[in-house]
Amino acid sequence: MAPRYSRLSIALHWTMAAAIGLAWVLGQVMDEVGRGLLQVTLSGSHALIGLAVLALVLPRALARRWPRPAGPAAAEPVPTGPAWEERLAPAVHLALYALMLLLPLTGLLAAMAGRRPLPVLGLFEIPTPLAPLGLRRSLKGVHEVLSNAMLGLVALHVLATLWHALVRRDDVAARMIPVLARSR
Repeated sequence: MAPRYSRLSIALHWTMAAAIGLAWVLGQVMDEVGRGLLQVTLSGSHALIGLAVLALVLPRALARRWPRPAGPAAAEPVPTGPAWEERLAPAVHLALYALMLLLPLTGLLAAMAGRRPLPVLGLFEIPTPLAPLGLRRSLKGVHEVLSNAMLGLVALHVLATLWHALVRRDDVAARMIPVLARSR
């Protein structure tokens, strides 16, 4: 049986997955609506969720590395497939963590390069000290490219999870989805 992540890691994983998914959907919708109150509300919601993801990246990384309790469930994972899979999985995870950091940062920088402060649901405004540099379009472009990369990596991650759960049936998916664990 593959070692399980802590409850904290699992909670952070699913909270961030939901936040990233919602931020992506809001980003798609806010680009399609015209200027006005709805667009401002969507942009503020998107920014707030992005800042929440940024705030949770470090705790998530630390919780993932947190020592697991002793016992068989805490044993080092055994190889679960070909060597290329064993190299690809940590590379995809590292890229996902990098994007969880870079996406909110580029979004924040793009907002700070805007013409006007971005109101965030009446809670606060993101100021625009970078406006004179004229970088908003470039930063938005980088943010969009990173968003597409995140979408691709999340799809790869989900496909790998499904592969482990449905084809291999090796309990790797059960590390983050405990209800999938097979009883021994």
